[in-house]
Amino acid sequence: MRRKDLDYLVIGFLFLSGLYVFVTGLLADLMGLNRFAYHSLAGYIFVTLAACHVILNWKRISAYAANLLRFRSKERGEKVSKKGITRRDALFAAIGAVGGFSLSRFIFPLQEGQVEVKGDLGRLYHQWSSFGMTLFSGGRVNWGTRPSQYKTYPDARRVGLPDPAWKEGPPIGAVIERRRSVRRYADRLLSKLELSRLLHAMQGITEEGRAFRAAPSAGALYPIEIYAVVRDVEGIESGVYHYAVREHEMEQIKKGDFRDQVTAAGAMQAFVGESQVTFILTAIFQRTRWKYRKRTYRYVLLEAGHIAQNLYLAATALGLGCCAVGAFRDQALDELVGVGEDEGEGSLYLLPVGKLS
Repeated sequence: MRRKDLDYLVIGFLFLSGLYVFVTGLLADLMGLNRFAYHSLAGYIFVTLAACHVILNWKRISAYAANLLRFRSKERGEKVSKKGITRRDALFAAIGAVGGFSLSRFIFPLQEGQVEVKGDLGRLYHQWSSFGMTLFSGGRVNWGTRPSQYKTYPDARRVGLPDPAWKEGPPIGAVIERRRSVRRYADRLLSKLELSRLLHAMQGITEEGRAFRAAPSAGALYPIEIYAVVRDVEGIESGVYHYAVREHEMEQIKKGDFRDQVTAAGAMQAFVGESQVTFILTAIFQRTRWKYRKRTYRYVLLEAGHIAQNLYLAATALGLGCCAVGAFRDQALDELVGVGEDEGEGSLYLLPVGKLS
């Protein structure tokens, strides 16, 4: 193949790759994709082909630049140098470009948290986690790897739960109409079947093959964990339990009466400790962060809302009362269920459920 033919071939591929970069970049922007692999790959191909084109046409580019320099020097009446851009000049420029890129991406990467806070922090986060910001800076931060999708307590005592299947129940329309936040509960036992149905409505596996659950989750990553502070449930000892989703069982992590602790954690709202069971939703953020990056916190909070609404509807259908609580002491709730920053897990929601008075 002649050099000229090779040059035209590179130009053709350069045009196609440039078009592909444009199309994939447009798609990534319209769809809000944090990191579109095909767009990145096309960009690398484009840069490689552009470099090949420059190498193949180096003499012409160098001559053009030298002539342009001489022409402008003549206009200013300066001495004209016959020497054009040398390969050494180009090499030093390339080394400088690669060095600068490496310093910014690998040696001194963007440090999270170095943001000047002015005004409302929540609004600042909302802007910082928008689609546009993730596209510009998302690739320079190490977002970690994907952790296990299931959390277990291997040494905990397991409590089996009955089949949560609903053989009959009120129509969904009637349940939605009746749904209310209830803060007064009767002093009666919650049945084991009711507890089983409540847990299944929140996070139970509803499709075995793909392990899909009752509430939607961004990317089916399921960052939410469910803990239950049990006070008065038929056949279950009082204590703090973790819901083992995969087996639909309860894992006892603490035993005893924790109504005072959960009431204190719930900003001393008495009804929190008067319910038969109080559910605590926590999040293992890394389950979502490795994929969705700066959108993580948004998606995790949305999922907690989906789960809470499922619980509300299930409780209403069972003739029970539920009230979501957002005012709680984070650290006290974390300590109650034994999680925290070291585990990369934090409390998000407090949901008491009890018998109607």
